[in-house]
Amino acid sequence: MFSLFLASAVADAGIVMSPIFSDGMVLQQDSDVRIWGTASPANTVTLVTGWDNRLYSCKAAPNGNWAISVRTPVAGGPYSIIIRDDTEHVINDVMIGEVWICSGQSNMEMPVKGFLCQPVEDAMAMLLDADNSDVRAYTVRRQLSDAPVSTCSGQWLQATSETVPDISAVAYTFADRLSRTLGVTVGIVISSWGGTSILGWMPEDNILKTISQEEADEILAVNTSYKNHPGKLFNGMIALIAGYRAKGFIWYQGEANVGYAEAYGKLTGELVSCWRRAWNSKGDDMAFYAVEIAPHRYGKGNENAIDRPLLVEAQYAALKKCGNTALIPTSDVGDNVCIHPAKKRQVGDRLAVTALEKIYGKHGFESEPPAIEKISYENGRAIVYTSSALGPSPSRIYGFEIAGKDGYFYEAKALTDRRTGTIILTAEEVPEPVAVRYAFHNCVNANWTNWMGIPALPYRSDRK
Repeated sequence: MFSLFLASAVADAGIVMSPIFSDGMVLQQDSDVRIWGTASPANTVTLVTGWDNRLYSCKAAPNGNWAISVRTPVAGGPYSIIIRDDTEHVINDVMIGEVWICSGQSNMEMPVKGFLCQPVEDAMAMLLDADNSDVRAYTVRRQLSDAPVSTCSGQWLQATSETVPDISAVAYTFADRLSRTLGVTVGIVISSWGGTSILGWMPEDNILKTISQEEADEILAVNTSYKNHPGKLFNGMIALIAGYRAKGFIWYQGEANVGYAEAYGKLTGELVSCWRRAWNSKGDDMAFYAVEIAPHRYGKGNENAIDRPLLVEAQYAALKKCGNTALIPTSDVGDNVCIHPAKKRQVGDRLAVTALEKIYGKHGFESEPPAIEKISYENGRAIVYTSSALGPSPSRIYGFEIAGKDGYFYEAKALTDRRTGTIILTAEEVPEPVAVRYAFHNCVNANWTNWMGIPALPYRSDRK
């Protein structure tokens, strides 16, 4: 669909690699991994892998582009890779492990050291543990482009107390948990930029086959920054890493698209599909885990507005259709005043638990948030039947509302019935309830979780 190779800047320049293929990199274990670059036009390129001393070769195209697929072993290292044509290029300290692509806007970008006057909770603990971590991170530098580019500056950094402060807090926590549990090196490729719309992270053609030009123009009118124009971020920050073999994606974005739930749902499904195609994924073999945007006074600051849950609802519905996806709930880690909640470690942990259970087959976890399976109405009560144990929630659960036939919702008194595993909802203002909502506001006081403390997603029974 678009070139994954480096554009040859100077003829006969010898071997040139994108910075992502550099010392300290992590390659996906037990996989066919594509390595690419440029060489002298029409020359034969040879590549020798340090883990098995196997020789691979290909002929560079007339413009110098070349690509070789190599087979990686199970996790291990460090190794070296030697690439030759008329010149020789050596990549040292190569680890074989697990690789994930991490993208989104500011809540993915937010580093362990936080933003100005916006700290990250438990940052000290992360730094104290950093030197014992087996995480390596490559952060794609910010750049925009009208057409797909093939390279940018950057380098692989091994996690230490010196480097971790500048690494995405969500991505680092996720990778650190995976590494310690799996006992392998985890590489994270981070491509994120604060204040960005989903429009920028997708090729323009994919956008216009998903929503109308009018819808795209309306979304863009809210934030006309050049970085949010269709395709500019994809061309500048995704195309250059597309095809770098990975287990999956983690995605934390959506704040910039609040107010356009229906279009965002459509675009979410298309983004998952087009990114998987860009990585040459076979069907849904690459996981895609999105994070629910946190509670906040979005838009005009109305805490009781429902723009956030509407967007989450559309996002969740789109992800379910894609396969090998998950939506990570965050109803308990928001901040009504600050759009960048400090509780990043909880988000990273939940992403890690999801991957460990769904991808790596680790048992004992319950990564799925609790969900409502059915509701019955009798004797002035709404009886909610749930999908899992109610967990450590107090006997009084907050965040539920009920409505009668007039459609007005009121806060419900919610009590757990441990005998039946149900939640009983009542409200003096609603003598005959007919509808239930949970955590269905921009800002919520909601505490329903499963036994692992993973909260429920927003819910409404009255969706038309």
